[in-house]
Amino acid sequence: MYELPPRINCGAEEYLRKLREYLIRLTGELGEAEKAAAESIEHVRTGAADAARSAESSSAREILHSAATLKALIIRTADEIEQYEDRRFETLESKYVARSDWGSYTQSVTAQIEQTARSTVESYAYDEAIAAAADSARQAEEYITELSGQICRGLIKDPETGETHLGIAISEKLRFTGATQTVNGLKYFTLSPGQTLGLYTASGWQFWINGTKRGYFSSEDSMLHVSNIVVESALRISSGWEITPTGGLGIRCV
Repeated sequence: MYELPPRINCGAEEYLRKLREYLIRLTGELGEAEKAAAESIEHVRTGAADAARSAESSSAREILHSAATLKALIIRTADEIEQYEDRRFETLESKYVARSDWGSYTQSVTAQIEQTARSTVESYAYDEAIAAAADSARQAEEYITELSGQICRGLIKDPETGETHLGIAISEKLRFTGATQTVNGLKYFTLSPGQTLGLYTASGWQFWINGTKRGYFSSEDSMLHVSNIVVESALRISSGWEITPTGGLGIRCV
């Protein structure tokens, strides 16, 4: 309820002063009310939009689930199945060998490209061997590096939901690298783990380490999700606040 205007119970000059002050207060109250109304409308609009997106997402999930159930039922009970697929396979190789009195160095790279109507899978293998020549002062030494991985472009499945997306998947298999060790006549290689998987699709991206999803960006909530974050220097929130570890935890307005 707004304040009533001042009564005329004083001189003209005093009344004009009170009326001016009243109008200034009334303008401020109207401005605050307008701002509150706008915020309320925006809150309702945002809530409605979020609810609509949530309902749409829930409906889409139900449709996908029903479709997947029907697909499994049809395939399991099918009396007749027809299937064909065009396929093209190509192998490319590269090798480099250098020998001297000090030993030998060998490097080989193999790329296999498999192309179908669904996707193109590129498989890479990198092998490097360094063998030091043995002499009377030292034993023979050997260092091995093996690295392999794949890049898949086309229709790929989400490893968590099983849904099919159009995108790119990059995986790196385990690496064996380091000096060999001989024990009881058997040769062992030092194992250096480093298995990773990156999945990039139109609906978001995922990053997996050792079979665990450590980070993803989803189109459903438009949010970035990560398991752990290390901020080396500073973390800035929008354009107004910055969190820094200099001299202890500090928050400052920028």
